[in-house]
Amino acid sequence: MKKIGLFLFAFTAALIFGPVCFSQAGKGSAGAVVTKGDSKTVFDQLSQAQEAASILQAVQKQFQSFTLNIPENILVNYGFKNREEFKNVTFDTPFRVYIIKDSNIVFGSSWRVPVVVDNEYRALLTIILVNGDYQVADFGARVLAGELFAKKSAQTCGLLRVYELRSDYLIETSSSNQVQFIPVQGPGDKRLGLHDIFNLIKNKEL
Repeated sequence: MKKIGLFLFAFTAALIFGPVCFSQAGKGSAGAVVTKGDSKTVFDQLSQAQEAASILQAVQKQFQSFTLNIPENILVNYGFKNREEFKNVTFDTPFRVYIIKDSNIVFGSSWRVPVVVDNEYRALLTIILVNGDYQVADFGARVLAGELFAKKSAQTCGLLRVYELRSDYLIETSSSNQVQFIPVQGPGDKRLGLHDIFNLIKNKEL
């Protein structure tokens, strides 16, 4: 319990000192929220803002190649009504994806970028870093995109993927500097603490 408590403190500090938070708008919201604070806070936030900008620049260049060969009759599986909608695509702020490894939450070295049309998430791009370059590795996740759009908020600072539970959780920081996890799948906006996530994993393994 003491180990979890210490980790929660460290994880909370990491998110507070370097979040890339999301606006309520689905379209055109990009960059970090830079607030007053020490130089480390500002530096970390600017670093992640630059990271987001670099990812979005790479996405702009690579997205078309992922849409050219999609047959018209399965466009709906990717969240699109017709090929004309590709002309109106924009991209929202990347979600940093975290995973659980050895009872710790760590950055999983990937990002999910929402594909936006008509101010709603239609699909997600998976971004990875290869030899120093951001590359689009996958395109799709229509259902997950809609769920993220419905539940994200201005306090959203990342996405936790828990493979043990086959579930995703939005990571949010509150005004009291508390980290909370909101299940993406399913109804409602239930908020969990880190200990709740570990308890769910433990109970599943029993």
